[in-house]
Amino acid sequence: MVYSASGATILSPDEFMVHPAAKGRTELVRGRIRMMPPANMVHGLVSATVLRLLSTYVWQHRLGQCFADSTGYTLPNLLNTVRAPDASFVRASRLPADGVAGGYHQLAPDLAVEVLSPSESKAELSEKLADYFAAGTPVVWVIDPATRTVAVVSANGSTTPGVTDSLTGGDVVPGFSCGVAELFEGLAPIERR
Repeated sequence: MVYSASGATILSPDEFMVHPAAKGRTELVRGRIRMMPPANMVHGLVSATVLRLLSTYVWQHRLGQCFADSTGYTLPNLLNTVRAPDASFVRASRLPADGVAGGYHQLAPDLAVEVLSPSESKAELSEKLADYFAAGTPVVWVIDPATRTVAVVSANGSTTPGVTDSLTGGDVVPGFSCGVAELFEGLAPIERR
């Protein structure tokens, strides 16, 4: 769903930050506010699991910082675009030396995680992936709770480890590994039709 602010057809990231619509689950795409429905419990559980596994490893190895869902990034190379992945990671060398301050930072995450929602179309996902890669994000994990799959997507293609395989951080989060099945712990079994 696209929502345009009254009196302004195109918003800047600074205008978006103080706009009333930004208090909900929203992104700014080419200056237009995109509203998203609240996450359901499946989406929330998978997002929290990914963040817990990833952030624990990143913290233990002092690799950088992980950020929770709805953390907005003003994406470089894309005019008036603030994307908010479901989880994300930024290497320590790319963070401000004196710590993270308020506002949206103009940078692309090193790793973006997108957990698919029932309301998300293939076109919307394709647009998000294109935006991350145009901004410089090297890897996006696309997790589909409905099929219990994860795709590791880069600008050069994608791989899909099986449910009995491991998901690794590759060059972006060196040494990180978890079982694909771990991402879906706590979910009810898939209903077969």
